[in-house]
Amino acid sequence: MKLHPDKLASHLQQQQLAPLYVISGDEPLICGEVADAVRRAGREQGYTEREAHAVLNANRFDWRGCLAGMDNMSLFAERRLFELRIPNGKPGREGGAALAELAGAPADDTLYLIHLPRLDKRSKATKWAASLEQAGVWLDVYEPDAAKLPGWLVQRARQAGVQLDNEAAAMLAARTEGNLLAAQQEIERLALLMPGATVTTEQIADSVADGARFDVFQLADAALGQNVERALRILFGLRREGTAEALICWALTREALTLVNVWMELQRGEAAAAVFRKCGIWNARQPAYNRALRAHSEASLRRLADCAARTDRTVKGAGSSWAALLELVMLLAQPRDPVLAA
Repeated sequence: MKLHPDKLASHLQQQQLAPLYVISGDEPLICGEVADAVRRAGREQGYTEREAHAVLNANRFDWRGCLAGMDNMSLFAERRLFELRIPNGKPGREGGAALAELAGAPADDTLYLIHLPRLDKRSKATKWAASLEQAGVWLDVYEPDAAKLPGWLVQRARQAGVQLDNEAAAMLAARTEGNLLAAQQEIERLALLMPGATVTTEQIADSVADGARFDVFQLADAALGQNVERALRILFGLRREGTAEALICWALTREALTLVNVWMELQRGEAAAAVFRKCGIWNARQPAYNRALRAHSEASLRRLADCAARTDRTVKGAGSSWAALLELVMLLAQPRDPVLAA
């Protein structure tokens, strides 16, 4: 069954654990905390011996030998915890068959904990993934998005023994977005320095370093959603982190050209739902596209398409790549069209 990580604590308080748990996600802090909770519950119920394996190459991994060993009685404990990490989320044909077989008949007195990255829709639909979800508990771990991060930080701070006012939470979120490990460390440090206090923006500014970490998809989402301030902050953050200009250009150009294609299809009279489906835009991203479509006009979209092509040439050749990327971000996130201004 699927279970939200927030519901895990109450689930683990039940008398009997599920035979296996799958943690799927790319956020190291929350994934680590979820795994620790399962291990702790396992120890409390007698799963004191631990065996761990990592699948670095699915084609060379001894799937049969590894999983068959679970049928052997432990020499040191009556119950044991078996952990399996698949960093790329692709067990291959043999591994997929072995996992499906494991899900169908898990070994007695063994608690399985399987670590996966965040899987795409196609991977989740595989037989092995469906078998694991049906046989045990599947936990999809997601990082709180930009809108929910301040509230998440307030809750974490309260648990640590300090209070964050709304402005302080917003500032801490801006300085640690994309890096929850850094956010948690800052909260723990504030709790040690100011136990029981209410932390203000001035104290955040004085004590918290800028530990935000971004990716090109966050940049594209912010620009498409017409959030200029956030888009620029992410762009400059990517530059500080040394992200390749070509990768940034690819993400922005793809979003810009998709927006232009969506607008053209809509002008032909196609229904919005059909256009989004045709262009591969899933439900969660449609509000951002709708905001961009309301903000842009035919003239601004023409300029956007020209700028995307120009930026691509600049990044691949000579010229000021960052200046071109900045222009592209601004045209996507804040179209300045004379017709709209009038």
